[in-house]
Amino acid sequence: MSFNNGAPKTMEERREESRRKIMEAAMDLFYYQGYKETTTRDIVKRAGILNGSLYNRFKSKEEILLSIISEGLGDFLSEAEKLIVEDKDPMVAFAFPVAIELYLAKSSRRIAELLYSAHCSWEAVNEYVDLYGEWAKKVLSPHHQNVLDDERNRMKVIAIIGAVGNVCGCYANGFKEDYKVVLTQMIKLVSTVIELPVFDVGSLVSKLTSVVESGDLVVCGHRISADDLRCAEETADRSDSDKD
Repeated sequence: MSFNNGAPKTMEERREESRRKIMEAAMDLFYYQGYKETTTRDIVKRAGILNGSLYNRFKSKEEILLSIISEGLGDFLSEAEKLIVEDKDPMVAFAFPVAIELYLAKSSRRIAELLYSAHCSWEAVNEYVDLYGEWAKKVLSPHHQNVLDDERNRMKVIAIIGAVGNVCGCYANGFKEDYKVVLTQMIKLVSTVIELPVFDVGSLVSKLTSVVESGDLVVCGHRISADDLRCAEETADRSDSDKD
């Protein structure tokens, strides 16, 4: 029997432990062999659990991906919240998740593929907008809190998400442009769509990129740094070569 601080684990603790094993196994497999190529059987084997344990917690592979993306988004927004407290600029809040996705997509073709897969899921897009709306109302000033209150404004966010997702798809298929250049254009797009002016795009890009490249970000329990992403990408490429 497993123990936690000398006491038996509760049923809820065991369920959460199993859920984490499934998500971590899925993240590794999605990264190293691709989302489309990974089966639930692969995930069960990698997690070291029974087949029924997976389906007691997730209905499908897509639901596992949705949980990973939702948790990652929560991590992104937590970081953006810190920036809002320090900066008071609402555009920082709107642009930070975009900066993170572009940075990850440019740094790793595998992650770009995973992000693109998530953007192609309507359930994931809806989850993104719901989480973003709740967060925005909490951290933005009263003047900007209505940005996601109605369907018209909700569609604006969906349009932005679609644009980011398509760029992730470009990176997944060999696009080489520096993410900072793309982020500059995306900030202009976000500013236009949500009708919130940006007076110094260059300064905002520098501010956002300094944070995303700091190596201090943690997403789904994994610390993000350029070195870590590069090493993981090289490992994945070697795995592909071995298959060939």
